[in-house]
Amino acid sequence: MSRQPSPQSFKDTQYQFASSIRDPENNPAPDNIEPRRMTIYRELFYNNIEGFIANGFPVLRQITTDESWHAMVRDFMVKHHCKTPLFHEISREFMAYLDNERDLKNDPIFIKELVHYEWVELALSVLDADVEPMVIDNNQDVLALELKVSPLAWSLAYTFPVHQIAPDFKPHQASEQPVYLLVYRDMNDSISFLELNPVSARLIDLLNEGLTGQVAAEQIAEELQHPNPQLVIDGARALINDWLQRQILV
Repeated sequence: MSRQPSPQSFKDTQYQFASSIRDPENNPAPDNIEPRRMTIYRELFYNNIEGFIANGFPVLRQITTDESWHAMVRDFMVKHHCKTPLFHEISREFMAYLDNERDLKNDPIFIKELVHYEWVELALSVLDADVEPMVIDNNQDVLALELKVSPLAWSLAYTFPVHQIAPDFKPHQASEQPVYLLVYRDMNDSISFLELNPVSARLIDLLNEGLTGQVAAEQIAEELQHPNPQLVIDGARALINDWLQRQILV
């Protein structure tokens, strides 16, 4: 007496269904699902994922041809298994895909830095952090205060000018010097960025280490072997006043 094949378990059907949605060219749909409905599922799933990635990385989308873009989104869906059900975390998952599964040889040399920079805007926009605006006495010397960068302000360093990348500017090699940026969310929940130079970036780092502006400025002047340390101190005061007005420091 011949043995009849055992029916496919519901779990196996789910896996086959999901595999066919992610990679329809290499994974057939379950037999008991109408092809028309399967096509609708595939399109809905793909369009949702593609839309979130395109909205999260608008510059990357602008500089990528349609063919390359859709091939990359499909490759992400096939190769990467997301660890979170939250839609706004898809951008972070896409970064993990670039780090771990993506073959980058045909991608722009700056793709990982650009994607990180674009992700920062989304990450800051949804970051749950309560920051009280500072009230500074006009007679108080801001250099005497112990200040730190707000959790809603991130100091970043890149090897490419990611904030300038656009369809008409796609660098083919890294910058000679690091590119320092400060991206922050203000009290109106608007995201802005400031381009820093090595000195202002160093000042940010020293403030975060717990130094007052005065001590930080003196240390920077010593590191630079500046012939007129007072110029460095006055420059630090002006920067700190500006950062306080922008609600970057707490």
